[in-house]
Amino acid sequence: MTRPSLSLRQGAIFGWPTFLGAALLFVVQPMLGKWLLPAAGGSPATWTACMLFFQTLLLAGYAYAHWLTGRLSLRHQLALHALLIVVAGALLSILPTDRSAVLPAGEPVLAIAGLLFRTVGLPYLVLASSAPLLQAWAARAFQAEAPWLYAVSNSGSVVGLLAHPFLLEPWLSLEVERSAWKGAFWVFAASSILALARLWRGNPAAVPAGDAEPGPRPTGAQRLRWLVLAFVPSVMLLGATQHLTVDIAPMPLLWVVPLLLYLLSFVVAFSAWRSAWRGPAVIAWVIGAVALGANAFAQAAFSLSTQLVGTLVALFSSCLLCHGELASARPDPRWLTGYYLVIASGGALGGVFVSLGAPLAFTDYYELELGAVLVFGVLLVQAQRSGAERWPRFAQRALLLGSAIAVPLLAASVLVRALPPKRQGVVVARSRSFLGTLRVVDTAKGRVLTHGRIQHGLQLAEPGLGRTPTLYFGVGTGIARVMEGGPSARARRLAVLGLGIGTLATYGRPGDAFAFFELDPRVIELARRDFTFLADSAAAVTTTLGDGRLVLDRAPPQAFDVLVLDAFSSDSVPVHLLTREAFGIYLRHLAAEGVLAANISNRFLSLDRVVRASARASGLACVVVKTNTDPAHHVVRAEWALMARDPRALTSLTEGLPLSGASGPDVLWTDDHASIVPIMR
Repeated sequence: MTRPSLSLRQGAIFGWPTFLGAALLFVVQPMLGKWLLPAAGGSPATWTACMLFFQTLLLAGYAYAHWLTGRLSLRHQLALHALLIVVAGALLSILPTDRSAVLPAGEPVLAIAGLLFRTVGLPYLVLASSAPLLQAWAARAFQAEAPWLYAVSNSGSVVGLLAHPFLLEPWLSLEVERSAWKGAFWVFAASSILALARLWRGNPAAVPAGDAEPGPRPTGAQRLRWLVLAFVPSVMLLGATQHLTVDIAPMPLLWVVPLLLYLLSFVVAFSAWRSAWRGPAVIAWVIGAVALGANAFAQAAFSLSTQLVGTLVALFSSCLLCHGELASARPDPRWLTGYYLVIASGGALGGVFVSLGAPLAFTDYYELELGAVLVFGVLLVQAQRSGAERWPRFAQRALLLGSAIAVPLLAASVLVRALPPKRQGVVVARSRSFLGTLRVVDTAKGRVLTHGRIQHGLQLAEPGLGRTPTLYFGVGTGIARVMEGGPSARARRLAVLGLGIGTLATYGRPGDAFAFFELDPRVIELARRDFTFLADSAAAVTTTLGDGRLVLDRAPPQAFDVLVLDAFSSDSVPVHLLTREAFGIYLRHLAAEGVLAANISNRFLSLDRVVRASARASGLACVVVKTNTDPAHHVVRAEWALMARDPRALTSLTEGLPLSGASGPDVLWTDDHASIVPIMR
């Protein structure tokens, strides 16, 4: 029996809290992730850890909704949920006051989850349960169907995601955002309680739980199908986000765009999905998957725009196809809360796999490639089961052809990274953690440390050259001039944020004191065990575990003669190290005639514009030294920004070096406002 739809007035009563609750649910995600970045050392994995928490709490919200609607009478359900809303609002606390002490160094995935649970756990649970509860209650109390409420929920999620980077972040501080979110939560609470009151007055006792001729109970095979169709897009979402943030920058914009496309695929699939769209979506998926495979096989050598477009097309089309299959398998309204619970379970399992399982199982980032292969497998099975009436012949053939091209490319890219050819060298050590992937390789030139896809240190193997600085730190670079400058008779105090293999220690003189700050304990271990720059230095060398900005922020002024910023992982930018507030910390620790140097070498972003702006805001003169690759001296293309209080000191220091003009207008980053869009090459 087909049920009628809710009236316009009824729809508004339930639609508004559904929409607002979903918007609040997704506004708070990038807000909290951004706030946590400095405390987590700017690691790209910060967002993955946050997503694990959000997906788990979403699952808990759906589980609560499923339990509530199946165990209590409707009026008892309404009373309990109203009480929970009031308690959640009363206990609401979004952000702690001291971000510098909330997370441990090393592997803070569970610490991030614990912190988020303490600050926003109960309100998030209430928000997560609103959409399935309101839809189930409306269907039961008024004997009316409201499948569009799920689309309303996802539309609210889309609006919430867009609101943070485009409406809130550019104009409001995090503290103001926090207060606004609290106020909006109380608006949600009031509208929800009004909707519950309307349900209470709607004679709910006339429709007991489990009545109204429910359709057949879903089988175990159906639930497994829902689970897989939700799990695979979740892996694709997190794998795509990880790929973008590891190679570009961990920041809200690059978190929001993939999540936005993921949610839009739900909106389309559950409100306007048509079987006729399946063919174009398959074509888009095949093109995106082939682009993913080719870029992965080329070791991310494609341009930034090509990587962005290819990754996002593959993500959206794969999610649309999987979620379209989910929408087509939607059960009778009586079983909706269980259906949504399984979908949330699949999403949470994807988060657990990427955040916790993959770092233990893999030594590199393979999740995106694995997710793409799973998409092909799932869609081929669905096409086989559904037949030609739902999957046109040309769509099935395109899927087969795409899998024949993309899957070998994806598999080959994984094999090359996991088992590199001998001509690339012998892998001495490799590991992966919350902070990224590390690999030590013996090559014909010498021993190399790579972080992600970028070489971060090379120690030459040729006898007598083991103490020669190389790569970004070698002869002719801006940092070499800084390290070689100054009177040799006076002992210097030098600080370096980011250890690498300790190459800069080779510039140490007797009496000098080098202080290296490194967030990743594995880097310290490898630098001391597999390389000798630290041990061979003539200077006194210390290494401190922790994020350099946070450690310096808590320390008294150090009067460093040279302070170096080189804490980059892969090509990802540690945004929190380049903000105006960070420069204020550095200035407090810089001697009156000291030099601040920043390695701004980057394939995709014009970081000179950011550093110049932060230097100017801090009263520092700034010049950029750009040097080209010099194979004879084992030097790669490098850009160094050199800053000092006295511009005359920079003039004498950089005499004869190739200076670079500004690549564009200055772009000032702050802890509250930072965007990579203006500085993309």
